[in-house]
Amino acid sequence: MRTRPGICQRKKRYASEADALKVAECADIALRPYRCALCRRWHLTSRTRGMKLPAFEVARRRSAKAS
Repeated sequence: MRTRPGICQRKKRYASEADALKVAECADIALRPYRCALCRRWHLTSRTRGMKLPAFEVARRRSAKAS
């Protein structure tokens, strides 16, 4: 799925994947970074179904399941 121009303009842009991951790790919901085809920067999305999750999110889900 491609990001539409209006969506890209509204989303926060991160210079690197590492910067986006730092923000995603602090979020209350599951987020993952992706590289935008329009601006070539990194955005965050909550769409994680069928996608590879960041390591911190995998660990968070495992600890929640164990509790």
